[in-house]
Amino acid sequence: YAACARTTRREARNFYYGFASLPRRQRLAIYALYAFCREADDCVDSASSMDALFTPEKSEKPALLLGDAPADVPSDPRLGIARLRERLAAAADGHPLTSGDLALADAIERFGVSPDDLADVITGVEMDLTRTRYATFDDLRDYCYHVASAVGLATLPILNAGVPPTDAMREHAIDLGLGMQLINVLRDVAEDLERDRVYLPQEDLVRFGVDQAALVRREMTEPLRLLLAFQAARAVECLDRGRRLLPHLPRRGRACPWLLAEIYGRVLQRLIRADYDVFAARVSVSKWAKLGLLVSARWRA
Repeated sequence: YAACARTTRREARNFYYGFASLPRRQRLAIYALYAFCREADDCVDSASSMDALFTPEKSEKPALLLGDAPADVPSDPRLGIARLRERLAAAADGHPLTSGDLALADAIERFGVSPDDLADVITGVEMDLTRTRYATFDDLRDYCYHVASAVGLATLPILNAGVPPTDAMREHAIDLGLGMQLINVLRDVAEDLERDRVYLPQEDLVRFGVDQAALVRREMTEPLRLLLAFQAARAVECLDRGRRLLPHLPRRGRACPWLLAEIYGRVLQRLIRADYDVFAARVSVSKWAKLGLLVSARWRA
């Protein structure tokens, strides 16, 4: 658990503040889930999926494994993905294959975390091995579900103090994850282009008349600005629906999703104030602002 906490503190700048608002036992369990999800991302060496979700202010330090040692990622990412699936199944069965999976196995047993949700996260990260474009918003939504909403679903039993979540709670958690990941897509347009990735739906690029050649050249055009505003409205709608999760959770479990929604909401507000110029500078929330939100979250809890 200590190794998982170090990984989270080092790699998950925004999420670390959210997790810090939880009681110790729940906080440690979520560290275990995060560290496992971080390994999944490292398997494909992609900063466009879980890395974008968890580290809106990119860390320049190399990602490490659960044991807090230099990552030993297979040269073939598919082998790494297959190995993670094997390790997840073993941990869920109570027989972790590595010392680092001990915390994961304990969190699954202690809080009733669904291995299927964690398996969905692995599937989402795996998508980055084969796709660089998304034809429709439904396609993008499916990707966001796997790399973001599934993370929220996996943590939901922990936030709910080990009580199985209701269907309504899961739906709200899905929306919260979608809203956060859509904000990542907006903010990271420039960085994703460096990896030849365009997460903005192709159908929306055509709908708003965005010149893809100009997009690749990082030109801030009016059609692109209109498209980003349209996507921002989608993100706001998802975040608003996701906030409906809070009253369903125990009081001590509400602070974490509240704080994350606030941080991502502020990222979006700053992007809007910048008139959606995603090529000028990367939008972020200051450390002091996050600390202020953490204090507020603890007070609410």
